[in-house]
Amino acid sequence: MLDRMIVAAALCRRLVARLGTFMGYAAGWGFILCAAFITFDVLARRFLGFSSQSTTELTGYALAFGISWALAHALTCRAHVRIDVLINFLPAKIRYPMHLLSLAALAVFIGFVAKGAWELVDESLLFGATDISVLRTPLWIPQGLWTFGILVFLVLILLMLAESTLLVLAGRGSEAEALLHQRTYDEEAAEALEACGAADAAPTAIANGATK
Repeated sequence: MLDRMIVAAALCRRLVARLGTFMGYAAGWGFILCAAFITFDVLARRFLGFSSQSTTELTGYALAFGISWALAHALTCRAHVRIDVLINFLPAKIRYPMHLLSLAALAVFIGFVAKGAWELVDESLLFGATDISVLRTPLWIPQGLWTFGILVFLVLILLMLAESTLLVLAGRGSEAEALLHQRTYDEEAAEALEACGAADAAPTAIANGATK
C-alpha cells in the first residue's frame, strides 16, 4: 500500500515538474525577448526618433512573472539556495526529518505568499484596476501570470513533501534525501562541463579533482 502511494505521489510530482520545466524555459526566453525589446527601443529612440513608451511596463511584467515561473523548475533542479553546513554532519535518522522540516517550512511560507497573490488578483478584478501607462494594461493579467507561477511552485512543494515523507516512512530515506538535498560540488562541476561541451571529460575531471 505504501509503495503504491509512493508511485502515485512520484507520478504527480513528475507531471507538475514537467510543467515547471516548461514554465522555466518560457521565463528564460521571456528575459531574452525583454533584452531584445529594450535594445530595439534604445536604438529606435536614438536613430529613428521614436519610442514604444512601454519598455518599463512590459519588461517589469515579464521580470515579475518570469521569476515566479522559474521557481518550480529551480526546485526540481535543486537550485534554490540552502545553508547545509551543519546538516551534512548529522546522522541519517536526524538528517532525513530535517529535510522534511525545511520543505514543510517552505510550503508554509509559499502558502502565505500564494494567498496574498490570489487576493491581489481578486482585488484587481473587483475594481477593474489598470496600469497608469500608455497601454492601460488590466493589472489582473500580469498579476495572474505571477500568481500562477507561485501556485505551481506551491503544488510541487506539497507533492515533493508527500513523496519524501512516504519514502522516509518506508525506510527509503536516502531516496528522499537525493530528491531534496542541495546539489553537490561534483554535480555542479559536471553540469558546468556539460554546458561547455565537455560532457565526456566531466567524470575524469571530477575524479582528478577528488584525488588532489
